[in-house]
Amino acid sequence: MSSGRAARWVGRPLPRREDPALLVGAARFMADLATPDTLRVGFVRSPVAHADIVAIDISAATVMPGVAAVFTAADFPNLRPQPSTHRLGTRPTPYFALAADRVRHVGEAVAVVVGHSETAVADAVEMVVVDYDERPVVTDVVAALDDDAPLVHDDWPDNVAGTFDIEMGDIDAAIGSAELVISERISIGRQTGASMEPRGVLAEWDRADERLVFWTSTQSPNIVRDFVSDVTGIPEHKVQVRVPAVGGGFGTKFHYYCEESMMALLAPMFDRPLLWLEGRSESFVASVHAREQTVDVTIAANRDGTIVGMSAEVLADMGAYLHMVSYGPAWLTSVMMTNAYTIPNARARLKAVITNKVPSGSYRGWGQPQANFVVERMVDLVAAELGMDRAEIRRRNFVPPDRFPYTSLFHTFDSGRYAECLDRGLELAGHDEWVAYRAQARAEGRHVGIGLSFYVENTALGPSCKMNQGGLEQGGYDISNIRMEPGGEVTIFTGLCEMGQGFTNGLVQLCADTVGVHPDRIRVVTGDTDACPYTGHGTGASRSAAIGGAAVRKASMALREKIEAIAAHMLEAAPEDLVIEDGTISVTGSPDRAVTMRDVGRAAYLRAIDLPPGMAPGLEVIEVYDPPDQAWPYGLNHVVVEVDADTGATTILDYTVMHDCGTILNPMIVDGQIHGGVAQGIAAALHEEIVYDTDGQILTTGFMDYRIPSAVELPNFRLGHMTTPSPVIPGGMKGTGEAGVIGPPAAVIGAIEDALGPGGPTFTSIPVSPRMIFEALQKRDVDG
Repeated sequence: MSSGRAARWVGRPLPRREDPALLVGAARFMADLATPDTLRVGFVRSPVAHADIVAIDISAATVMPGVAAVFTAADFPNLRPQPSTHRLGTRPTPYFALAADRVRHVGEAVAVVVGHSETAVADAVEMVVVDYDERPVVTDVVAALDDDAPLVHDDWPDNVAGTFDIEMGDIDAAIGSAELVISERISIGRQTGASMEPRGVLAEWDRADERLVFWTSTQSPNIVRDFVSDVTGIPEHKVQVRVPAVGGGFGTKFHYYCEESMMALLAPMFDRPLLWLEGRSESFVASVHAREQTVDVTIAANRDGTIVGMSAEVLADMGAYLHMVSYGPAWLTSVMMTNAYTIPNARARLKAVITNKVPSGSYRGWGQPQANFVVERMVDLVAAELGMDRAEIRRRNFVPPDRFPYTSLFHTFDSGRYAECLDRGLELAGHDEWVAYRAQARAEGRHVGIGLSFYVENTALGPSCKMNQGGLEQGGYDISNIRMEPGGEVTIFTGLCEMGQGFTNGLVQLCADTVGVHPDRIRVVTGDTDACPYTGHGTGASRSAAIGGAAVRKASMALREKIEAIAAHMLEAAPEDLVIEDGTISVTGSPDRAVTMRDVGRAAYLRAIDLPPGMAPGLEVIEVYDPPDQAWPYGLNHVVVEVDADTGATTILDYTVMHDCGTILNPMIVDGQIHGGVAQGIAAALHEEIVYDTDGQILTTGFMDYRIPSAVELPNFRLGHMTTPSPVIPGGMKGTGEAGVIGPPAAVIGAIEDALGPGGPTFTSIPVSPRMIFEALQKRDVDG
């Protein structure tokens, strides 16, 4: 640690603190909050993709047994539009907790039912009759740009919600003078976070205090509190947002949804708690989708493998509305179009396009997997055209260590040893041995291939002023409140949110090393806006360890200073002569002269006579950390596959990740984050896709259709760690929550192409299904 004290706990693979409660079933999720007097809530959703609402008949539903009330938008004449944190020059797409006049995607809520049981509510939802006057539908992002395309929003001249252009160098001259120019249209399929636990809300109006107690499965409790206040008019200090155990978020639960607004509006109308639990099929039309883009890309290079230019036209399918932060991932795709390479000339042009689909938004990686797939696929194509080794072409174009900090198309990368990471990753993977294995397999008529990709990851979102200048009405800071109790225990209060990733473990290890207490004596409190400090962003953007950790470290250092001052007074020693370890404070060279943290705690709270003169009682500090810039982890994905030419099935034989996320707080948790991310990246390459028909009907409504891979489809992973501490984050931490998901698609698809050999098909869209591989091979054989 850079504080000058040797780290005892940071860097150790300590067991996750959350697991015992999960393993014995003691953790309380949204569904566990229901009590016998809790009313249930269900939503009536549009079965059509685009229509005017002519009439809604709730009469039959209202009189059904067990129904307390049925509401439509007409019952809320002053309903405010859903709030957003983005102000990026886009056209507004106002939408509401309940649609009043028009629906623009299947699943849009038009009415809400409150009842005494789930069954009663489900039956009543089916009895609400809505008369729709259907309108033309557009579901293809390219077709949506046609002059005669149906308009999703009538008052617009087209279906473009926003544009963004960025350029460096002279890309047109670079393309014109390059010795090799390759252009492709690359498509990325539509996905969703599909967390184990869908969303949910429990809302209760406290009539005694006239305040709203609002439980929700979210990654950003402070944003929810602010938006609930905005929609309902309830003052913020009268809204308490609480977060139970969260069964996965992956960005989907970072968003603020219509259901949350409606539950907040309903709560004061009833004397009982209200609970809404999203069903699995419902989640496919009610929670945000992500990823879907079409990119027309051109790469320019010279015959020696030097990449001289990259140009990309990005069409991002936003769905029917811009949903809170949904423009952000599309924007991030556009500015990441140079990846880890010193490409001197680059241009990206983004069009955020509206279609009659569920709104698009956040999902792990937040636009970076799309950009990485585009760039790494094009680098592979250049290597193939030049007959160059794919590792060598990357090594030749990496940003070298002496160029950091390095400014790319938009961002400034803080640090990196890219070529070393590549070489160490190839060694860890046993690349040379796999090359020999591939040759032997091909001699036997088997289709074995090797793929690789390199990534950088945008983490530690901030600083706040730059975010505001970019149009974000959010802060990039984090506030840490740390209190030592009278018994010497420590409590950390953080506005970040635990959603299964285990970030609290790293915070505890940082605090334990800095303050000098054992981790078992530290508790972390999250998920309560009444108890925890405000955070301007919440958990997302791989910022918990970097920004949250830096804030905890800063507060822990301040707390330690006060502890040392009290202990020094009690021991009649200088603070610099003290040694603190596992809650015992002793004098250097005189271990018998010692006090405990409990002694210090009692002095601070109960025995002011033991405090230094002039020191105020108490042991509590609040510190704010706002980063000066972002941190940039990076890594290599190396994959070996075998393709069955008779069926098109792909089997992953080996998978290796070598990565660098700066200072590692808990290696076990970092490994778990990489494992989970790679699994989702493999899913994007081979399995998961949300599909619509031309009428705007979603064909992917559950896990029978949306193929999340199981352990059977996933390989064992080999992971290697490098450590290049971030120079912009105190403690050197870089985020790692999204690192694993960024690189796999390009690596897996590159391996499939390599397995099918020279002259085989080129795949420029994901996911790649067995049918696509089989049909491409059949076409190759027919074409000769």
